[in-house]
Amino acid sequence: MPKVSVIIPSYDCSAFVRAAVDSALRQTTRDCEVVVVDDGSRDNTCEVLEPYFADRRFRYLRQQNRGLPGARNAGVRASDSEYLAFLDADDALAPDALERMAAALDESAASWCLIDILKVGDRLHEVRPTVIPDGDLHLEILREDFIRRAMFFRRSAFVEVGMYDEDMHNREDWDINIRMFERRAPFVYVAQPLYLYRWRGGSITTGNQAKLLRYAEKILRKHHKRLADAGDRRVAKLYAYNMWDLARRYIYLVRDYRQGFACMRESIAYDLNFGRLLHPLVHHVRRLPGGARNPVAAHSPSKATVE
Repeated sequence: MPKVSVIIPSYDCSAFVRAAVDSALRQTTRDCEVVVVDDGSRDNTCEVLEPYFADRRFRYLRQQNRGLPGARNAGVRASDSEYLAFLDADDALAPDALERMAAALDESAASWCLIDILKVGDRLHEVRPTVIPDGDLHLEILREDFIRRAMFFRRSAFVEVGMYDEDMHNREDWDINIRMFERRAPFVYVAQPLYLYRWRGGSITTGNQAKLLRYAEKILRKHHKRLADAGDRRVAKLYAYNMWDLARRYIYLVRDYRQGFACMRESIAYDLNFGRLLHPLVHHVRRLPGGARNPVAAHSPSKATVE
C-alpha cells in the first residue's frame, strides 16, 4: 500500500496531463501511486498516457463525464493509501511536494495541509501565499476562501468530511474548505509554493464568469444560509453582505439582472443595511460629471466572494 495517492482528474487535457503525471512520478519520495481519472475525454488522453501503463505506480481509469469533484472522488475510491493529494491535469507539483506535506502531517497529526502556489502563465510567474487570518477560522473561511491550495488530506479525515460534493461543479475547493473548518479539523501550513498552478484563459476556473457566480451563490445558500437560519447572527450578517456583493457582480459583470435582484432581496431579508441599499445610487452618482469632486461614503469592496 503506497503512503500517498496522487489523484489527477483529466478532461480533454491531453496537451498537459503528461507533465502533471511526470511531476508526480518524479517526486523525491517514491512511496506513492498516481491515479489518472479520465472523465470522459473526447481527445487522445488515453493514447497520450499509454506509455505509463507499464509503471506499477501508475493507474488509469476512464468513466463517463461526471465533473471535477466526481472524478476526484472516483480516484479516491480506486486508491488505497494513508494520504491523498489532488492534482489538476494542467498543473504540476514541486519535486519535493509530497515528501514535505507527508512529513508535515506525520509530525503534527493534522488532518490536512495548506500550501502556497506558484502561478504561471503568459508573462506571469509569481508566488501566491496563503494568508491565514486571525480570529475564528470557520467564520473567516465563510467570509472568503483565503486558502491558495489545500490539496493534501489524511484519507480518514477526507472521507469523514464527506469527500467532494459532486453537485458542486465549480468552487468545490471552497466548499470542502468550509466543511473542514466547520469540523475543526486540525491543519498544518507549509509556507512553500509546492503546487504549480498554470493559468490559461478558457479553463474551468477562468472561462465562465456566470458559472463562477452561480456556484458561489450555491455555496452561500448551502453553508451561510443554513447557519444563519440556525440563529447565528454573525453568519447572517456575513451572508447578507456576501449576497449583496454577489448581486452586484451578477449585475455589473454578467448583466444577469434577475438573479442580481434576487440576491439583493435575500441580502435585505437577512440584514437590512441602508449603506448597502444606497450603494447602487452612490455608484452611479459618482460616475456623473463632477461626481468625483463630491465623494460620499460607499460600500467597501467585498473580501472576495468569488475569484
